[in-house]
Amino acid sequence: MTWLYERALERAAEFGISGVTFKLTQGVVKNIIPAIASTNALIAAACSNEAFKLMTGCSKSVDNYMMYMGQDGIYTNVIKYEAQFNCPICVGMRPKKINFSKEAKLREFIDQYFFLE
Repeated sequence: MTWLYERALERAAEFGISGVTFKLTQGVVKNIIPAIASTNALIAAACSNEAFKLMTGCSKSVDNYMMYMGQDGIYTNVIKYEAQFNCPICVGMRPKKINFSKEAKLREFIDQYFFLE
C-alpha cells in the first residue's frame, strides 16, 4: 500500500493534483465508501437502542418504521404501517400477466395495473 501511495504522490505532483493522502489511496484501492461505515454505525446504534428498549421496557419499540434525517435527528414511529393489498409492491412482486396494445401510453398502463380498486 505504501508503494501505491508513493506512486500516487508522484503522479499527483506530475499533474498538479492536490489532496492525495494515504487514507484516500487506501479508499481507492480497497473501494472503501465512507458512507457505508456511517450507515453501518447508524443501523448498529438503532439496533442497540431497540434491544435496550425491549430488555428494559422503558419505551415502545419501533414496529416497522424508522427515518434518519441527517442533521435533524432520527424520527421513529411505533405505528404499524399496513400493506395496501391493491399495491403491487406491498403484496409482493408476484408475476402478473398483463396485456396492452403497442399504442398504449404509460399513463394508461399505470392506471390499469397499479391503482386497482
